[in-house]
Amino acid sequence: MIKLEPAAMTKAIARAKAVRPRVRVISADARTYSVTGSKGDAYTVRFAVSNGLKLAECDCRAGKAGMMCFHVVAAAQVNVMTQSMRKQGASAPVAPLAPRIVRRIERGHNGAKIVAVYCDGWAI
Repeated sequence: MIKLEPAAMTKAIARAKAVRPRVRVISADARTYSVTGSKGDAYTVRFAVSNGLKLAECDCRAGKAGMMCFHVVAAAQVNVMTQSMRKQGASAPVAPLAPRIVRRIERGHNGAKIVAVYCDGWAI
């Protein structure tokens, strides 16, 4: 497992910015992602938190050697966004939306000014 530390990630961040790999969520619950490599190969990245340590694992050659790779960095950004959306979705109650009413002055077919009222996009 690779320990996620900002100091160790700087070179990998620069590489990820240059390569711009595609990240696909395999399982948000298991924190597993598929990341394209620089030559188009797909690598699997997994994240875990243990005793307050943020850890990652990648099945590329560098990841298997315990080195920080750009696949982990790219997937880490998606992981943070995915997990924060999951937390917001679980805690936010679903409230019914109020109807949106819009009043506009428009011109009728004879050129006269009329007040048009719309409710959720429908004319009233």
